[in-house]
Amino acid sequence: MLVLAAASSVAATPARPSTLGGFTAWAASGSRVAFVAATAFGRRGYLWAQDFGAAQPRLLRTSPPVGEEEVDELAAGPNGSWAALERTADGSSTLAVVSSRGGGAHVAAGGAVAALVGDGTFLGYLSVTPAGVVQLYRITGARATRVATLAGVSAPQEVAAAGGTLAVREQNGTVVVFTLHGRRLATITARAASVALTANRVVVRTRDRRLVVYGLRGGLVHDWLLAAKTWTAGLAAYGCYAVYLGANKAVHAVRLSNGRDRIVARAGTGWFFDGLSLQAPGAVVPLTTQHGTTLRFLPTRALVEAFDR
Repeated sequence: MLVLAAASSVAATPARPSTLGGFTAWAASGSRVAFVAATAFGRRGYLWAQDFGAAQPRLLRTSPPVGEEEVDELAAGPNGSWAALERTADGSSTLAVVSSRGGGAHVAAGGAVAALVGDGTFLGYLSVTPAGVVQLYRITGARATRVATLAGVSAPQEVAAAGGTLAVREQNGTVVVFTLHGRRLATITARAASVALTANRVVVRTRDRRLVVYGLRGGLVHDWLLAAKTWTAGLAAYGCYAVYLGANKAVHAVRLSNGRDRIVARAGTGWFFDGLSLQAPGAVVPLTTQHGTTLRFLPTRALVEAFDR
């Protein structure tokens, strides 16, 4: 399950048989993580929650939320809640919210849900109308309320929220930045493969293995070449750091101010397939081996120490 790495650890500990079985969707916010797994620590279940540093997860639900057969996507909401999205083969979707105690309620979503987004304070989604108009919705309780039409967005591929700001990555790699009220702050021609937000920065991993940092109004702050020698994947950012995956075999951390790039975890005989997260307590990354999946936690102090070596 959630294996806590020692502060000085750089190499991933080999997965043990007590891993997650049937692991699929997951999300993190602040000091909490939620994930979907059929088994954890030998117990059967479905939706689980765990605080960073806790020895074991807490079972939230033994089955998917009301009206869903399986959860494909999770996002963190306020007061310990989570949004759960199921996508179907015909392009439709079902949306539900789950409380911190596991209770579920269906959310009537307006239009097709293109992307779910939540940072533990704001919870919402982007919807695309039949005419191709992209709209921002906020989820409050079990209600979805339209906030604004996102001008300049036509084909959203990824969305990030932090500190009252929203960043949307378009299919062509452009990143459009908004307030959570839908006011556009910037349009960045970024060739982005991934996008992340800190309190005052837009962080982009480009298609040609660069990490580019912008202000919230779109001004260029830094442009760094990533150290990973082959292909890269994923991106998360918090405070002074960003993390990404190198060839699904290593977690890299980058100091945003100077571009220093350090490997802070290795997959060993496994792989990092399912993205990663960076929050105030540290980084979380799922590690998949022949035994199943474990969640690796890398405390912030371990990231800092990696740059002091």
